[in-house]
Amino acid sequence: MKPTRYLSVKEVAAILGLSNKTIYKLINKGYIAGHFNYDSIHLIDEEVFLADLKARATVKHKAKKISESGDKHHLLR
Repeated sequence: MKPTRYLSVKEVAAILGLSNKTIYKLINKGYIAGHFNYDSIHLIDEEVFLADLKARATVKHKAKKISESGDKHHLLR
């Protein structure tokens, strides 16, 4: 059995290409899966985090329909 690896805020920031400050904001909003506090240390379960990231990346989003009147720059022609 493979031991669980935990990521730091700095490692998650590097993976996502965001600042540490932004990661802390996302943690506070509950957007970082696998997060928990160990005393005052923020840790993120790597397996849970990456699985959630992959799930979010593969979710199909409904495209918003742009009406002709909303195309003021005539880019849809």
